[in-house]
Amino acid sequence: MNLRVFILFFLCLCLSALATAQTREDAARDDIRYGNRGRQLQDLRQGGDIWYGAGAVLQYRGGSYSSQFRIGINPIVGYKLNNFLSVGPRASIVYNAYRFDTGGGGKLSSRNWTWSVGAFARAKIYRGFFVQAEYSLLSDVVITGVTNGQLDELRATRAVPFLGAGLSQGGGPGAAGFEILVMFRLTQPDRLNDSPYEFRTGFNYNF
Repeated sequence: MNLRVFILFFLCLCLSALATAQTREDAARDDIRYGNRGRQLQDLRQGGDIWYGAGAVLQYRGGSYSSQFRIGINPIVGYKLNNFLSVGPRASIVYNAYRFDTGGGGKLSSRNWTWSVGAFARAKIYRGFFVQAEYSLLSDVVITGVTNGQLDELRATRAVPFLGAGLSQGGGPGAAGFEILVMFRLTQPDRLNDSPYEFRTGFNYNF
């Protein structure tokens, strides 16, 4: 075997070894990616594609001439489109009790319900942080005046879009967690008691 044939044979062996090593490396990377996808799918489906949540409303505010008491619940149900985005319905029902002193021993009071129904989309951003957008129909009571010592009340329904962000601690597939979020109103407040934002706290399961 002359030198030229030997060098050519040696180069073929090196190229063959390099190609084999590259093939094994590509296969290893594919296995890692497949394993990661498998773990993500396993985590996603461990508790199912549905997650649940609920928040409570409990508020009392009082003074010398007026008081306000509110109690309610905010249920939410999400469907996981993938491992970071979920959509679903949400609702809220709150009991309101108001009292006003008019002076001279006179009092005015109002007891009514506020409810809302709508849809939301929530996306996980990093660790427990998420963003949420929602569109709800809100039905509440507006006090328009006083007639014969009684408050004049008018119920009205309006659409209110929100956008906000929150943090979920604990939880995950098949487990319960706690969350807190702030939601900003995307329309201008059109009632006296409207707030430009809402703070919410609650629990979730399988999120």
